[in-house]
Amino acid sequence: MHTNKTMKLAVVTFLGISLAAAGTAVAGRGSSPAAISRAIASGSSDAIKAELERAEHLVCFSCVDMVRTLIDNQDQGIRQVAAWWLARRTAAGTVRVDMLTRLSQPDSIAARNAADVLGEFHYVSSIPALSAALTNPVYSGEARAHMASALGRINRPAVVAPLTAALGDGDIQVKVAAMKALQSIAGLRDGSAVSPLLGDGDLGVRAEAATTIGMFHDANSSAALVTALQNDASPIVRKNAAWALGEVHASSSIAGPALQNAAANDASPFVRSLATAALTRLSR
Repeated sequence: MHTNKTMKLAVVTFLGISLAAAGTAVAGRGSSPAAISRAIASGSSDAIKAELERAEHLVCFSCVDMVRTLIDNQDQGIRQVAAWWLARRTAAGTVRVDMLTRLSQPDSIAARNAADVLGEFHYVSSIPALSAALTNPVYSGEARAHMASALGRINRPAVVAPLTAALGDGDIQVKVAAMKALQSIAGLRDGSAVSPLLGDGDLGVRAEAATTIGMFHDANSSAALVTALQNDASPIVRKNAAWALGEVHASSSIAGPALQNAAANDASPFVRSLATAALTRLSR
């Protein structure tokens, strides 16, 4: 009996080690050209993403052409995972040149897709072309918003200037995308170019401006946030402004009265809640 028990424990231990090893191997491995082909043919976003992630280390030259077709898929997530996969292949240089060429042609959809790919490639050398395309009126607002997002994903100091300039763009999508992209840049603290957008005519722009200032931790924009908290008709903007005042550790002399009033009297329970929380984070 003792011998059998020992053997069973040994088998269980062996199987546990084997299964653990197998589970580790699945990450980035376990795919095949046929599996990639089936996933693409299925049209399922989840299946394609999962298979390409499994194929991260797959050596398959014939798969490159299959995956390249996904660059122009209607699903942005599929475009981005295809770019992520291609960036790990020797064909990446050729793909990058093709995408840069698209940014010199007047096709907004092709340029939008190219921006998604270049953003995933993270090449600093793509910044000038994306920056130029961001200001090119031949492209739709949607396409230029994707260019702003791509600059944010490249995430280098050189993207700050073109993204800041895009805050003055006439298209709402571009302004919002530029703010979200700037939020991803570590070390940014100056919200002076963003705070005027707290008075923008679009609710989404005003709300994103408050969020951006909060993420910048820029106390110099406290007065503009107080104005938004007191006067904006949208509870979403007021909520974001209250949160941001806490994040920037605004001076109690500047923000205290407005936050106290909002905490006690705002019509929105979300604004009241965030104003109450922000009061505990003010500086003296």
